[in-house]
Amino acid sequence: MSKYHPLAYLPTMFGACMLFMTIYIACLAIWAFLPGLPTHALLATLFPQFELLTLPSVFYGLVASALYGWFVAIVFVFFYNLWGGVVRVVFGGKDGQEKARAGAR
Repeated sequence: MSKYHPLAYLPTMFGACMLFMTIYIACLAIWAFLPGLPTHALLATLFPQFELLTLPSVFYGLVASALYGWFVAIVFVFFYNLWGGVVRVVFGGKDGQEKARAGAR
């Protein structure tokens, strides 16, 4: 059985932040070069008060996508670390066996 390592918050948060910002910039590029596609409606749905390619709106979208990435990463890491511990306890991992012995004493 491999050793369990909890996932760190900060690297995961920065990774998700960069991923969401990259996807946002890719959506803007597609929107700028192919304005006829109806997919730009998703940007207006995800980012309230978003306007078509104005500079303040672009910065607003970058900040909002970064915050979305941080939020998703926080929720993901929380549940990843939580369920890793639950599985170890349920299936009798090393920590689960030690806790069971300590509780029986």
